[in-house]
Amino acid sequence: MDKPFKEIIIDAIEHKGLSIGKLAELSRVPEHYVELIIRGDYEKLPSSPYLHGYFTRLSETLNLESELVWQVFKKEFDIRTSGEKDLLPKNRFAFEPINNTKIFTISSFVVLVFVYLIFRFNALFGKPYLVVLDPAESNISTNIETYVLRGNAELENKLSINNELVDIKEDGSFEKSVLLQEGVNTFEIKTKKFLGRETSVSRQIIFEKTDSSPSSSETENENSPDAIPSE
Repeated sequence: MDKPFKEIIIDAIEHKGLSIGKLAELSRVPEHYVELIIRGDYEKLPSSPYLHGYFTRLSETLNLESELVWQVFKKEFDIRTSGEKDLLPKNRFAFEPINNTKIFTISSFVVLVFVYLIFRFNALFGKPYLVVLDPAESNISTNIETYVLRGNAELENKLSINNELVDIKEDGSFEKSVLLQEGVNTFEIKTKKFLGRETSVSRQIIFEKTDSSPSSSETENENSPDAIPSE
C-alpha cells in the first residue's frame, strides 16, 4: 500500500458507500473514534492494544488487509503504549451495569414499602371500626322526643348519620342529638375509610308519644348540669 493511511481509509469507506454511523455499527468501533481516524486526529485515540483491535475490525468491514493497514499506520504515526491509567473505551451498544449502591437503595425502599403495607394493611384496606353505644340494641322504644345517638369510631375516618357528616372527637367518640318523629325512626350510621371501605350500622327507635312525654326543652334541661330538679 503506497497511499497514506488516511487516504486508504477514506477511499475504502467511499468504495463501500458507508456512513460514519453505519461503519461504526458494522465494525463495533465507537463512532467518535471512527470520526477521529477519518479526521486524522490521532492524538485523541486510545493506546496501542485497543487501537490495534479497532483497526482490525475496521479493516475487516472495509475488506482491507488488517495487518498491512496497521503497519502503514505505525510507520506514519507514533503509537502510545498502554499505561496503568488507561481504561477500555465504552461500547455504545453495550448495557452498562447497574451501580451496587443504586441496587441497594432501590431494594431497601421496596422492602420498607412492603413492611409498611404488612403492618398497615388492616388500617389501610380493612373495614373501619364502628361501635354504636346508644342505642346499643337494633330496635328500641322510647317516650323521649329528643334522643342522643352515641358511639365510637376511628378519628381519621369520616362518619355520617343518615348521610349527614358528624364530627369525631379526639378520643374517638361521637354523639348527635336527633328529634324523633312519632312512630319508627331509622338511622343509618356509617364510617368510611379514605380508600373507600365502609362500615354501616342501622338503628330503629320507636317514639311513643304520651301525655307525660318530655318536650325537647325539658329533655335538654334534664341533661344539663344546671337543671333544677322538680319537687
